[in-house]
This record gives sequence, C-alpha cells and structure tokens, in this order.
Amino acid sequence: MATTAVARMGAQHPQHPFIDHSDNGEVVHVLPPPAALHSPHDTGPTDAPVANGTQVFPASYGSGTLVNHGGPEISNASFRAIYWNSSVATSSATSLGYATIQQQIDGFINAFSGTTNYDAGATSDYTIVQQYGSANSISPLLSNHGFHIDTRAAQSSISDTKIQQYLAGLFANGSEVADASVLYGLYFPKGMKISLQGGVSCSSFCGYHSHFTYNGQLIKYAVFPYTDCRACSVTGKAVADILTIVTSHEIREAVTDSLGSAWYDAGGYEADDKCAWHNLYQMTNGRFWVQPEYSNGGTVNRSGFTATYPGPGCVVPNQ
Repeated sequence: MATTAVARMGAQHPQHPFIDHSDNGEVVHVLPPPAALHSPHDTGPTDAPVANGTQVFPASYGSGTLVNHGGPEISNASFRAIYWNSSVATSSATSLGYATIQQQIDGFINAFSGTTNYDAGATSDYTIVQQYGSANSISPLLSNHGFHIDTRAAQSSISDTKIQQYLAGLFANGSEVADASVLYGLYFPKGMKISLQGGVSCSSFCGYHSHFTYNGQLIKYAVFPYTDCRACSVTGKAVADILTIVTSHEIREAVTDSLGSAWYDAGGYEADDKCAWHNLYQMTNGRFWVQPEYSNGGTVNRSGFTATYPGPGCVVPNQ
C-alpha cells in the first residue's frame, strides 16, 4: 500500500484566501467562510434574485476568465459520500422535507447530475462545466456511487494527512474501492475540527478538495466539516443547505481542476472560487441550494460537442 501525496506547488499563486497548506506542506484549495471574503464594498447579494431565465452575474473574485493550463479534468466523474459516523449521517439539521443529512446529500447528488450534454436549460447546474473538457471530455453525468457510514468515534481534530491515511485505510481493508474517477466526499460530525496550516475548519475554511496517490492511482477527495458554526452559516439556511452549497463548489472544482493544473484564472482562482458565497440559488431540479459556476462563455467545441455558453460570469440557470 502506498499513500504518497502529490504536491501542487507552483500550480497557483500561494497568496490568496482560497489557498492553504496541509500539515505536510501540500497546497490545499479551500473554500473560506463568507465573512473572510465579503467586505463592506461587496455589491453582489448573498442570494440571487429569482428570475424566470438564466442570469449571469459578474465574478466576485479573481482576475479575468479561466485559463487552460493543460492539466487533466475528470472525464466520467462519480461522487461517493463517506460519513465519519452516524451522528453526521443521521443529523436532522435538514430542509426540503429530508429526514437526515445523508438523505439530503444523496438527493442532491441525484438532482445535480445532468442527463444530457449542456443545452442552456434550467437544470444545467452541473453540465455547464463541460465547456472545460479540454484535456479530457467531461460527461454530463455525475454518477452517484452511494454512501458509506463509518463508526469512528468523533475526535477533537484531524489533520489532512490523517484524512488521507483514513481514506487509504478504507481502501486497504476493502471497505471502499480506490477509483481515480470518483470524488470521495468526507463528511465530519459536529464539533470535529479539520486542521490546515492556516487554521481550522469553521474558522478559516468551510471545505476543500485535494488529492493523493494510492497504489498508483490519483485519488481525489473533498472534506466537509459540519457547518453549524457561525463562520460557515448563512441566514435562513440549514446545515444541510450549506453542505450542498459547499459540495457543489468542491465537485465542480475537482472535475475541472482535479490536480490544480487545469483551469484557473490569472490570479490562481478556480471556477467556483470566482463565484463563492454570492448569488446562491435553489436548483430548479429538487430546490437544493448551490452556488453559481463561473462560465467563460462563448461557443466552444469541447467534451465531444459544440455549444454556446453564457458569460463570462457567474451563471444561475433558470430558477
């Protein structure tokens, strides 16, 4: 068994709020809390105005459009939810009539996936990333690979290296199957902090995505602390709503910039960084809360077809 991490040094500029470092020095792309980004000069609303049609809003962060740096995207991405224990999986801090967070996340993944290639429709919440399928065509489908509820006791904190070791241990004991096309989403219980060099979860960040090598495969994973903390809360939204917002952010970024060497702008900001915590909206399909995706816009022939995308800017499909 090998769990060698792959460094992302040099892929992006190290000095901006979306970049942190793990305990062993690897670059980690985080989603900072809203308060860490918003300023009195912000003009973008937290929630997008409801409109019967697709809307495009100016990016809140970064510099210019996304630039293709030649790295890989994930062609046929899947999502697998892993819950540290049942206290997070069965939490009732939900909305939309779901009984548990596990059920709401599962419903969200099913609704977030596309069924056909991008067509500028009301449910193009995920398929808009197909415009970035340059090195690897991006499928409209985000397969739901289900979930795993572990029985680990909650602990006060855990480092990124320990999270990688935990996931590698699940592969080694046969609880999980290592797959380079799967984004493993790890959901942690209330009060359990994740530590990076810049600080801890629910203080300096609300989630992040990264990767490491396991037995020759590049494993992509995303980390989701329990978002009942003040820093990662948004008025009027349940913990599960914040989790779907953060999950939408990390899924799209992991697909379009899986190794930190594909799509980001001149300032090093990934697609969802540019639209973070502004113009949040409820999907037409399922009414789940997500954030907009940044679109370069224009007509491109990528992911195996030609389409015209709105933008440049942060796109909210028909609500």
